[in-house]
Amino acid sequence: MKPSKGTINKNAVSAVIGVIIMVAITVAMAAVAYAYFTGMIGEQKTETPVIEFVKSDTEKTIIISTADVDANWNDINIVFMNTTTSASLTIPKSGLINAGDIIDLHNDITPALRGKVTVTFMHIPTNTLLGTYTIDNV
Repeated sequence: MKPSKGTINKNAVSAVIGVIIMVAITVAMAAVAYAYFTGMIGEQKTETPVIEFVKSDTEKTIIISTADVDANWNDINIVFMNTTTSASLTIPKSGLINAGDIIDLHNDITPALRGKVTVTFMHIPTNTLLGTYTIDNV
């Protein structure tokens, strides 16, 4: 017995539609994965700026030797701490960070912090330690 022509066509159509739907789902999943992994979806991550410091024990200063172009002092937490008395002071600065900027421990800290002073630089958005420097006899 020979199957009718209409039955063959119905089976063929449903198989083709099933394959088309599976391909469409695979393409959609690949597009979502691509968008996620390339950063189009999700939160943007803040990068820690690259800042290099040079301390001068004789002049009691810390000099910025290099800094990223868009690095901003508003994102940096500067803490001065006397290692003997544990007194500390946080000094806010504003503006862009430039190579050649100077942090003068004679002028930037109070007399209560004189002595052996540790200066800590933290990048606030990423909570990253940029550097810790100790200078004696400030």
